Amino acid sequence: MKAKKIALEVISAKYGSSLVLKHLRAKSPCLKLAWHFHPEIELVYIPRGKGRLYISNVVKPYENGVIILLHSNIPHRCFDFGFENEIYEEYLVQVLPEKLDNISVLFPEFDKIEQMLKASKQGIILRLEEEHDFFHKYFEELFSVQPVRQILVFFEILHLMSNENYTSVEATLNTHIPSLSIERIDKVFNFITNNFMNDIRSQNVAELLHFTDSSFCRFFQKHTQKTFKEALNEYRLAHACKLLAHTNKSIETIAYESGYGSQSFFNRMFKRFNGTTPLAYRYEWQIKQKA
Repeated sequence: MKAKKIALEVISAKYGSSLVLKHLRAKSPCLKLAWHFHPEIELVYIPRGKGRLYISNVVKPYENGVIILLHSNIPHRCFDFGFENEIYEEYLVQVLPEKLDNISVLFPEFDKIEQMLKASKQGIILRLEEEHDFFHKYFEELFSVQPVRQILVFFEILHLMSNENYTSVEATLNTHIPSLSIERIDKVFNFITNNFMNDIRSQNVAELLHFTDSSFCRFFQKHTQKTFKEALNEYRLAHACKLLAHTNKSIETIAYESGYGSQSFFNRMFKRFNGTTPLAYRYEWQIKQKA
């Protein structure tokens, strides 16, 4: 059987938050990711939708009311892939495993949560019945409160799940990507993190990994499904969003501190990736905070 092409997805949390949160109310255009994996633990609640879950070597049917918990690096498709009706809604939470693993060492009260997290290394599914309606309230609250409260609600959800009869997906971790390649990709993103404010190019990273520039570009796009320039821009714009939301710095200052040589170019790139202008993004963020 031909091996699946699986890409490493790179995820970054917002400034001041341990959790990455996404709420989808319709089918999302995520086909360019296709099969993917990431170091983050992923918790997904699908209150509405009917289709199939593609998780590693397993295909599971699902219908309205299901929660999926996947530990690090389990290959999967977007959960709306292959869905069988037009109604789809998803609450998604991602968090780095080092924030949760061995948590019972510090808090023995979390022992059952830790057992569930260990089980999630093969993936787990909790199919919800009418008596589980309370989960919807907690997920809605998770997406509407401040970061400190989000952490408390997140652990409440994990606690409630740990007391239910979840089942194992029995997935494998075979990503078909050699560990050396994953290490190299990790070095690329560490380089971006430490140097994004400077004028960096793919040649700089190619030299770091002892590649030619063309070989590096092919390698990077093969494993991430994006070019180095796209990955760099995504990181710079995520940083800009943090500054827009949490500082009063001018748009010009934010442009330069995010690695852009001119404000006009920054404005074009920001609108292309976010669908709105930097000023409009800041205004919308301030409105949400007051709500």
